[in-house]
Amino acid sequence: MVNCSEQEIISKWPPKAEPLVSIRCTAFNQEDYIADCIDGFLIQKTNFPFEICIHDDASTDKTATIIREYEAKYPNIIKTIYEKENQWSKKDGSLTRIVSGMLTRKYIAICEGDDCWTDPHKLQRQVNFLEAHPDYSLSAENGYILFTETGVLRPFSNEPERDFSLDELLIKRRFPTASVLFRRKHLLEYLEQDAPRFDTSQWAFLATKGKIHYDPVISSVYRRGSGVTENNRIRWAYTSEEFNNGINQFYKPNKKVRKARKRTLYYDYKSGWKAAKAQKNSKEARKLLLRMISKTPFLFLHDLIKSKGSYYTKKFITKYWNIRYSIMPVPKLRNNKKNTPVIVSLTSYPARFNTLHLVIKSLLNQDLQPDKVVLYLDKTVSLENVPSKVLKLQKKGLVIRNICDDIKPHKKYFYAMQEYPDAAIITVDDDVIYAKDTVSSLYSSFLKNPEAVSARRIHQISRGLNGESMPYNTWTQEATHLKKGDKDIVSIGIGGVLYPPKIFDFSKPYFQLKTIIEYCLKADDIWLAFIERVNNIPVCPVPNKLPHPYKITDPVLKETALRNQNVFENQNDIYIQKCRDYFGIDL
Repeated sequence: MVNCSEQEIISKWPPKAEPLVSIRCTAFNQEDYIADCIDGFLIQKTNFPFEICIHDDASTDKTATIIREYEAKYPNIIKTIYEKENQWSKKDGSLTRIVSGMLTRKYIAICEGDDCWTDPHKLQRQVNFLEAHPDYSLSAENGYILFTETGVLRPFSNEPERDFSLDELLIKRRFPTASVLFRRKHLLEYLEQDAPRFDTSQWAFLATKGKIHYDPVISSVYRRGSGVTENNRIRWAYTSEEFNNGINQFYKPNKKVRKARKRTLYYDYKSGWKAAKAQKNSKEARKLLLRMISKTPFLFLHDLIKSKGSYYTKKFITKYWNIRYSIMPVPKLRNNKKNTPVIVSLTSYPARFNTLHLVIKSLLNQDLQPDKVVLYLDKTVSLENVPSKVLKLQKKGLVIRNICDDIKPHKKYFYAMQEYPDAAIITVDDDVIYAKDTVSSLYSSFLKNPEAVSARRIHQISRGLNGESMPYNTWTQEATHLKKGDKDIVSIGIGGVLYPPKIFDFSKPYFQLKTIIEYCLKADDIWLAFIERVNNIPVCPVPNKLPHPYKITDPVLKETALRNQNVFENQNDIYIQKCRDYFGIDL
């Protein structure tokens, strides 16, 4: 509960002024979230009064008890109705009639009991906008989606500030319900119509009464997952069908909107079908599969052909590049007269030597050749154990350095950066075939961003409600939607990463071998991400068509991949925690 009294809130309002906003909050069995929801109302800083209208729909947990505690402390702000019989389950419109009857003020704001507001200036900002723009019927803002099972936050939308048209609102949800403020007179008109009773329909109706304004400021949290509204994907598939039929009947949208809504309906069917299969609910799985086939047949066939075609195309391309680099000749490295030398550095070990020549051939055969390709090996590895296919590539420009301590993947940057301090170092992995533009794309990014790390493959860190980084498996893999540097970017070595000359100070204690071995031996990407964060070094994504290079078809590579431990056995999270402890910061 917020630490302010009712009198403290009311004292900031004009004396004897009537409330300007009714806040609508419906709740049912949301004991874990309702306090956060009400606190979000009470933190609002406004120069006008508002009232909080809470409807509890016969909750069977402690939701009503919590609401009563708030009502007792804020009796002049909070209005309540406690049902003895659940109204929503009646499906006769009683819930809408009862709740709408509580809302009597000029403006209406909405926040369900499992969502919450996070910005104390939300109401004031939106009232100011609608008061200044009488031709607008609704003000909406951005919000976070909070996935309750993982604690991960994602922005609801990436749209810039803009107005939304009727057609755009009919196609899909553009903003969270908890973000809206609209004029009550339009709500009354909406309730007089035989329009479908759900959010998207209501916003569409309001678009017929005035303009719809969207502000990208994040001011709310919308929860998804178990224990909250919309957690059942099977049920949602049928609800989506009902909504789609209602919109088609009432709004009679054009062909473009109908096509887009049918696509959304298909993916809702598909999502429900997958959920039913995961739950081993064969009856619902069959019903939803039949709906996909009967109600969205062309989308079903297109999706089926695309998925099968994509699988075989990907398989063919992988095989093609494996064969091509096994037989193709390799050009010798030549001086390209670059202003900054470029060294491509990688490491490997005997279990992976059998296909190593394919990797190196792809690195020598670049449209912008590096000055050197250097293979760093453990000092216990004799050159006699290196296959002749790899040794022959020394004549083409490969340099082999078996001088390293056993620091696993760290070998690929640790020695190259010290041996070639005036060069840009590109680190790569030893189990994939690289596209011809790998070096050129990274070098081009370096010329534009000489003080930044450039990476062809990046992950985006997921954040919790308090800004903390979340488990590695919840991160956005291959975050190709990010086009510029961001504090949540982590470069991933397999795609190819360029480090500018002298970007790291190797006299620092975190570059001591014993420290690396103790804290993060098998996760060089994580270790370097923390060092970049400590030194405020930005990471720039490099646009490309192949963030994950072509795989080499050798089962040994799959068996020996660090990914098996770091990702599938959650070892990355252990390394991240050890790095937090060592560096004293979070990513």
